[in-house]
Amino acid sequence: MISESRLKDAERLVRITMILILLTAGTSKLFSEGGFFEYYSQLFQGDLRINLSPLLVNFYLTIIPFIEILLGLALLSMKNKIYAVYGWFIFMLSLLFGHYILQEWSAVNQMLSYIFLGLLCLILPNHSFWFSRDVLSEKASLEN
Repeated sequence: MISESRLKDAERLVRITMILILLTAGTSKLFSEGGFFEYYSQLFQGDLRINLSPLLVNFYLTIIPFIEILLGLALLSMKNKIYAVYGWFIFMLSLLFGHYILQEWSAVNQMLSYIFLGLLCLILPNHSFWFSRDVLSEKASLEN
């Protein structure tokens, strides 16, 4: 059986991975000098089976970097972890939906791994604080 302490360590690594993904993606989009926005805005105005309003698409493309940075920072909070993870799911599902509309099937498949990262973060227990390990509570439970 895997010890609770190791499961908590695994959750910490998964959450750090999620934070790095979000902060890196958000900041790279902010500093792309409009490249991200222009690229995807043009793609969504092509000949697609599902056509969304350009106003809606452009608004969402504008706020994506801020959502990523906000979610990345929210995942740093132990107290609000559950809300941040649910935010992760909603955001990743929105990206999956966008790739589906664009008929980018390989990107749709790749999005599933991001969903699984969130699932791991959701089900694994976490340490009480970022810079400590809850080893004492585990030792006490083993003694009883």
